[in-house]
Amino acid sequence: MFKVIAIAGHDMKSSLHSFSFYLLMCFFFGVTGYFFWANLSYFSLVSFQAATNPAARIEGLNMTEAVLSPFLSNVGALMLLLVPILSMRSFSEERRQGTLELLYTYPVSETQILLGKYFSMIGFVFVLILPTVVYFPLAQSVGAKFELDSILTGYLGLLLIGASFAALGIFVSALTPNHMVSAGIGFALILFFWIVGWVADWTSPAIGKIFHELSLIDHFRDFSFGVIDTKDIVFYVLFIVFFLFSTLCAMEIRTWKR
Repeated sequence: MFKVIAIAGHDMKSSLHSFSFYLLMCFFFGVTGYFFWANLSYFSLVSFQAATNPAARIEGLNMTEAVLSPFLSNVGALMLLLVPILSMRSFSEERRQGTLELLYTYPVSETQILLGKYFSMIGFVFVLILPTVVYFPLAQSVGAKFELDSILTGYLGLLLIGASFAALGIFVSALTPNHMVSAGIGFALILFFWIVGWVADWTSPAIGKIFHELSLIDHFRDFSFGVIDTKDIVFYVLFIVFFLFSTLCAMEIRTWKR
């Protein structure tokens, strides 16, 4: 376990020394802040209209549905853009720099290398979404009221979907020699699993059900509304395990070819 932590720490340290990482952080924090403010402003406007004109009231509209859920979905969409950029460094960038071969000379197994790189990506996901938590106490300081359990559930969903993005991104990085190609293919595949549920209504019921079950965003939706469904957790865990196992197989094939 110490070797896994050492690899994860090394990867995180090298990225934290990169100026581009902080540019991505500023971009992410700025855009998510705008989305939060926009959703909160919309809810305030609708609430004011409902208070002055009962006919304009929208039944069932609350802070979770109007602000929290769309905000979390926006954060997830931004992670879809950024995680492939971060994960491309896992193998493709190191292979380009020649440091990956050096890593294989150390007394570490391929499983330890994979887990170290994956845990570093989980760390990046955590670093990305953690600053956004500050929006909620700031909103509450001006009168907004959020349910704590809904916030915690929503962020659990963000961690799971971010961990899924990371597993898929690392898999692509292990397959492709070019880091830019890795980022592009990673984005395309993550986008596929994001929108696959949208085309379900255009297919037969049987195929549509499969598409819905494969959709990352469909399984995230309950989390964004503050609801935990064990089926969604199982899906994300299986998704992560599948792509980590596939990455390990790809690493072993490359080892046999050397």
